[in-house]
Amino acid sequence: MQTGGHRFSAAMDMARVVACFMVVLLHVAALNFHSFDGQWWASNFYDSLTRSCVPLFLMITGVLLLGRQEPLPAFLRKRFLRILPPLLFWSLFYMTWNTFQGEHYGPWYDWLRTLANGPVTFHLWYLYAIVGIYLFVPFLRKIWHATGPVEKKTYLALWALVSAWPTVKTLAGIDTDLLEVYGVGSFFGLVGYLFLGAYVRELYMRQRDRRRYWLVNVMLFALFSSLTMLATYAYSRHSGEPDPLFYDYLSPFVLASSFCAFNVLYGLGTRVVEYAGPLKQLSACTLGVYCIHIFILQRLDDATPLMDADNWWSIPVMAVCVFLLSMAAIMALRRFRPFEYVT
Repeated sequence: MQTGGHRFSAAMDMARVVACFMVVLLHVAALNFHSFDGQWWASNFYDSLTRSCVPLFLMITGVLLLGRQEPLPAFLRKRFLRILPPLLFWSLFYMTWNTFQGEHYGPWYDWLRTLANGPVTFHLWYLYAIVGIYLFVPFLRKIWHATGPVEKKTYLALWALVSAWPTVKTLAGIDTDLLEVYGVGSFFGLVGYLFLGAYVRELYMRQRDRRRYWLVNVMLFALFSSLTMLATYAYSRHSGEPDPLFYDYLSPFVLASSFCAFNVLYGLGTRVVEYAGPLKQLSACTLGVYCIHIFILQRLDDATPLMDADNWWSIPVMAVCVFLLSMAAIMALRRFRPFEYVT
């Protein structure tokens, strides 16, 4: 008989592995998003379907960290300092590769300046963002433990409303930045997903009919992903060119689909405890897969004509190839102990 701890671990690993694959699928789909042609609808479909990937990672972090109680020095040593080696390693990896490709960063102190100024390749933004998010975790924990159900709902409602404002502002053509005028920026940002993840897990555990709750979330995830896709099409046609406004991780439809996706994956994970071992092995590699997959995607895209074919099938096929090759590369690297700290 499996314990609740085993089910919880399997659920977290399932969510992390699927979110990682969604990241890969999203970046493959994005290759052909920026021009209206016969392939655009496939890109829009897969991109809309996977927009909850980064929110899922943050919600997992919220579940794993907000419920813990540990002194601040222990948190900084055991959690925060662990995110710096991957940031440095993968930034230097891509800078070295870019140097071989002809890009020049100057002397060593210019490399340091470049590292400090932001990601050297676009997808590494997440490693930089997580630095600030982790710094806030000890204080968010205090809020989580000190608030009751009503306060938690109120915080999440305010966060969702404030997060929707940039999308509403753009659609309505409003010049005034109400977030600044009314000082409600504290309720804005990706850190809210940590709070949402911890809350959604509690909500799931309180359900009496979890099968029905799971099925409802499957349908709602499909609905909100479809709304993201249709809204992106409508706004892009209005703008005259593909526009990712509704792809933003804090846009209303993405926030709603992320809520549903987490419920779906958490519920699915609790039902596959017999695969907990393989899931745990794959889950341990997801950070490395996230970091290396763009390198492998670019090499495959250059080497094969796959993305020139029908995107309805070439996008998922390419995503599976990139994911498997990335996973194989990271598993090989993790056989050497030093790489465990950066993958």
